[in-house]
Amino acid sequence: MIWPKRKKLQKNHLMSEPSTRSEAFAYFPVKNQEVLEERLEGGVMVLTYPLVIRPWLAGVAQRLGLRSREPLTRRLQLDEMGSLTWSLLDGKRTVQDVVDFLSRRYKLNRREAEVATTGFLRELGKRGLIGLRSPHEEDREKST
Repeated sequence: MIWPKRKKLQKNHLMSEPSTRSEAFAYFPVKNQEVLEERLEGGVMVLTYPLVIRPWLAGVAQRLGLRSREPLTRRLQLDEMGSLTWSLLDGKRTVQDVVDFLSRRYKLNRREAEVATTGFLRELGKRGLIGLRSPHEEDREKST
């Protein structure tokens, strides 16, 4: 079987992506509004978020009677540092601000804080719990 070739998107159709490390640290992490937060004892948080299933897989599962109409959810329990980081994601702080705060709070050297924070934010992004807002969007919002 021959598969049709996909058209490649040109650069101007893509979202503006950071080209340097300093530009990447200027982005604003923003929480997904569908995520429910629950604070447990000891400052630990549990995040409950909807599980996204590919439409074709959901259709097959429904035809086979394996899936109900109820939305599926997942739970993620954060440790103390993850809970603090999650609470800092208010859409007003940049990635750089979060790294600086965690570096001071936990007395980490700069590189350790950067690696831990960016790895955590990357994992949250893969799960669809956060998004990153461009600093250029911030400028546009202020001008309107």
